[in-house]
Amino acid sequence: MSEADSGAVVRKFFEAMNGHDLDKVAALASEDVEFVDVAAGEEIHGRAQWKGYCGRYLKAFPDMRLEQTNLAAMGDAAVVEAIARGTHDGALESPAGEIPPTGRKIEMKFCLVARVRGGEIVDSREYYDTMALMTQLGLMPEPAQATTPS
Repeated sequence: MSEADSGAVVRKFFEAMNGHDLDKVAALASEDVEFVDVAAGEEIHGRAQWKGYCGRYLKAFPDMRLEQTNLAAMGDAAVVEAIARGTHDGALESPAGEIPPTGRKIEMKFCLVARVRGGEIVDSREYYDTMALMTQLGLMPEPAQATTPS
């Protein structure tokens, strides 16, 4: 698989998420896709679970948009730096339990690392700052600003 192919599949995934088209999201993953949400410590196995995982974020943030800020592809691998933006107007399911809607807007930087084979995502890892997300949702206090001694 060429770099153009692996990058194109990941771009299609972002387009499907931005179009809130979970059927297209699922079609871009292999039947036995493996996905790890590193920050949450959650592992997803198979296309149906992956579709459900993606769907829970579209449910929690019905206006969610993903912006790719950088994409690098080499062989069957693609790495994307991105920003997720949306309003928390729906319940967010998490490994720690359901987070009721807060009505707050988020702007979350994240990184997605994917491996593509035969035009499908076969495994993927997602990295983001859970503390920043919880702070933006108003569930954690804003971090104290560092001060410099006088």
